[in-house]
Amino acid sequence: MINSDGFGELIAGIETEMTQDAIEERGRLAVVLARIAGVVYAEAIAAGVPHVLAQQMATDYWAAEMHPGVIGVAVGDDE
Repeated sequence: MINSDGFGELIAGIETEMTQDAIEERGRLAVVLARIAGVVYAEAIAAGVPHVLAQQMATDYWAAEMHPGVIGVAVGDDE
């Protein structure tokens, strides 16, 4: 018969390990997305896109990947 305390500790250990793995994976993904957003900005600038628009493009890419429900991000004061 398995000790219920031992089983609970086993489950807690597995849960902790899975949580740590998920956090590490999100971190790796964030780094990749940041690099891609930088490439979006750099390529836009190289193609002659003005800085503000290139920055918006990179910001929109980042927001779309990090928060898929977001369509665009307002930057600056348009009022």
